[in-house]
Amino acid sequence: MTAPLLSTKLYMPPIQPGLVARKRLLERLDEGVRLGHKLLLVSAPAGFGKTTLLAEWISKLKPGVKFCWLALDEGDDDPARFLAYVVAGLQAFEPDIGKNILDLQQQPPQDALAALINQIATLPGRHAAANPTLVLVLDDMHLVTSQPIYDALAFLLDHLPAQMCLVISTRADPPLPIARLRARGQLTELRQSDLRFMPHEAAEFLNHVKGLGLASDAVSALAARTEGWIAGLHMAALALEPMVAQGQGDPVGFIRAFAGSNRYVLDYLVEEVLQRQPKSVQQFLLQTSILERLCGSLCDTVMAVESQLLPNAQYPIPVSSQTMLEYLERANLFIVPLDDRREWYRYHHLFADLLQQRLQQSYPDLSPSLQLRASAWYERNGLVAEAIDYALAAQDFQRAARMVEQVAQATLMRSEVATFLRWMQALPDELARSYPSLGVFYTWALLMSGHPWAGVLARLQEAAEGSQAVSAQAAALHAFVALFQGQIARAAELSRQALEQLPESEVFMRGFATFSKAAVCFDEGDVEAGRQALDEVFRLGQQTNNITMGIMALCYLAELHLTQGQLLKAQSIYQQALELVTDPAGQRLPVAGIALMGLGELAREWNDFDAATDYLEEGLELGKRWGKVSLLDGYISLARLKQAQGDVKGAQHFIQLAQELAAQFDATQVDDWTVAMCQALLWVRQGNLAAVARWVQERHVDSKLGLDLKDNDSYLNRHLRKYEQLVLARLLIAQGQPTKALAVLDQVQAQMQQRGRIGRLIEIDALRALAFQAQGELASAVVALERALTRAEPEGYVRLFVDEGEPMRLLILDCRIQISELPRHKLMDTLRRLLAYIDRLLAAFGDTCISSDQSKIGHPRPEMVEPLSEREMQVLRLLTSGLSAAEIAEELIVSVSTVRSHIKNIYAKLDVHSRYQAVARAKEKSLL
Repeated sequence: MTAPLLSTKLYMPPIQPGLVARKRLLERLDEGVRLGHKLLLVSAPAGFGKTTLLAEWISKLKPGVKFCWLALDEGDDDPARFLAYVVAGLQAFEPDIGKNILDLQQQPPQDALAALINQIATLPGRHAAANPTLVLVLDDMHLVTSQPIYDALAFLLDHLPAQMCLVISTRADPPLPIARLRARGQLTELRQSDLRFMPHEAAEFLNHVKGLGLASDAVSALAARTEGWIAGLHMAALALEPMVAQGQGDPVGFIRAFAGSNRYVLDYLVEEVLQRQPKSVQQFLLQTSILERLCGSLCDTVMAVESQLLPNAQYPIPVSSQTMLEYLERANLFIVPLDDRREWYRYHHLFADLLQQRLQQSYPDLSPSLQLRASAWYERNGLVAEAIDYALAAQDFQRAARMVEQVAQATLMRSEVATFLRWMQALPDELARSYPSLGVFYTWALLMSGHPWAGVLARLQEAAEGSQAVSAQAAALHAFVALFQGQIARAAELSRQALEQLPESEVFMRGFATFSKAAVCFDEGDVEAGRQALDEVFRLGQQTNNITMGIMALCYLAELHLTQGQLLKAQSIYQQALELVTDPAGQRLPVAGIALMGLGELAREWNDFDAATDYLEEGLELGKRWGKVSLLDGYISLARLKQAQGDVKGAQHFIQLAQELAAQFDATQVDDWTVAMCQALLWVRQGNLAAVARWVQERHVDSKLGLDLKDNDSYLNRHLRKYEQLVLARLLIAQGQPTKALAVLDQVQAQMQQRGRIGRLIEIDALRALAFQAQGELASAVVALERALTRAEPEGYVRLFVDEGEPMRLLILDCRIQISELPRHKLMDTLRRLLAYIDRLLAAFGDTCISSDQSKIGHPRPEMVEPLSEREMQVLRLLTSGLSAAEIAEELIVSVSTVRSHIKNIYAKLDVHSRYQAVARAKEKSLL
């Protein structure tokens, strides 16, 4: 299931002998680390020694400092591969980093590195910013253009652990907040003007490293003409070496003629270098220049010969490509070893570019055949992704399409959607359409990536016009999509059709069809049939190693338990899903994001903000690799979490992300309506009743009062109305219309009881209690609240009550008082548990609810008639703790009658009639 990684990309280039000392640059890098800079940026055109400088600097780091080196190429533009290599590099020195976070072969998303931050932060050196323990080097970053990757790096920079330093080498400035880092003094920059050889460095290189013995004026002229460009000096030295060694040619004339633009100079030098190499070496360089990486076997295949001629031998002898590679390394002909076994190499990128240009000029028709040979080698060696890339480069689209069809299912099961889409978009449209089964997978990838529904539907309908087998596959996927649109009858028919037509061996698409069947059964109220269908989906997933479908089935079942108010059962199922959704290396697959987001919502409900944040952030990170459509719940949960933490700005940020995602996914409107409802609920929490009232008017929620909802609304619209009316009830209570709120709640309660939505029934009773409280019917309010609390206690609901703010806290406090004042011999175990539960809820409210905007809604209160005495203030403070009158008397060492007399005086002075009103009024007056 996991795509192979090339370990050679994780090796730092070896330090070459005779290196020119670059003390001034090494000191600049050291200073950046000492000052705690987050980013060390080495940005300059090709050939300015960026990689060599960083390799030298890394080799001189203090003992105990670890580094992760990642040599990037175009193939790393897929977010999944990029993050997989980063994690693999980190694990080379810290095996526990990245465990249970990411599947190394999956597509990472925006903010893809966020899940690693907490683990990195546990490394030694947390409080020693000037002495980082980890240096992450991203070499040749310019080859990566994927915006989600840069979003990940921007997030990493914003939250960089103190013991970590990020180093980037690139030919062009990356789309990162460089200006902001510079303004904050968090950036060290080395650019072309810094990296170019100074005259004394050019002299050191030409005369001491290369041994040319040039006069100072010749060195100065060459340094000036190359403007300190290291690659230019290097290639000039290669051309000058035989002139100086053999006493032939005109070095001075060569230097004098060495002028013009970089491209002109470079073309000239390559011409000189190539012409001075034996024909066998020239042919090898040109024909293997099309390879991103080189090894002996691969080069033999591309060259289509078994041996080459060893240059500089006294007589020709056959040698292998491996021998030729080792010769090139010794000759320093712009070849870089990628491991310490002399097995894998690569050409200097600029040198490879020029060799490819020369190949095109000299042999314009040869490159495609070379690319095809490379494709065949990679396919034989099981590296199909690379084989496809070379086939596409050769424009052998038929071959590429055949291989894409072979690995499409496995690629999407690994959630490498970006890679699959890149392949499909590189294929001619007419050819891609000639593979109907490929079209079904393409439709799935487009759907999961949030592409416009019209285009997705067109491809799906076209695929369905193929053979009966492909039509059945399309029907299975279309049934799944119909669920998004609330077309339950159509989903039922399409899933039935697919299951009748798909053979038993077609387990992948049968899984989708069976999943749709399960959803239809649950919607129709046939719970047993739905559970059986989910069991079948899970079985099919295990049978075919299709973990994705199996986990989707488990998470759907967990969501059903959530609606039934069974939080602990849902948690157990989500945890089971996480145990099953790892690869052999212990890395979580992208579909684990669904389970993590579910656990995050549970942790939020249980008021465990730290766990909720961890679950939701990791879930979103994985979800982005699985598909954008899976992120909506995570964004909504994070918005609710931020609101619970008092971070209104953060709540609006995540609800905005949810709105943008819902708008992008235009296959259905229900996601837009759902996000709008969640936004309205946030506005209620924030006291923005005018905005809630506008939402009610726009959605015509109030027009449904008194209706049974069996109108002409679409299924999903009618389904959502029940939940929208709960928001409406909150608005009505806040507006001082509790009678209307109770009417709304009565209507919704009947529907929720019919469907066994216990969680919603708890919420309805809690809102009913608030409505009764607003009416002044305190006895009815306590009865409704006690019923809600009794149902909620076994599952540990917290935020359901706490999010309702100060009115709920005071009501819970009054409920506790009434229970605690019962004779102790009448307190059954159930009531004792309920009291303990109430105390946990009261503790969860903390001191923040009183200052919320919601508590300020209402009419102005009159001023106090008379100040409270010192003893009355003592009693008032104890009233907030939920103690009974007898317990307060015991605390103050006075009689119960005395306490009751003080309470009566407090009520009179504050102009209130109950304990919770007294506490609320006292806090309004800043007495507490």
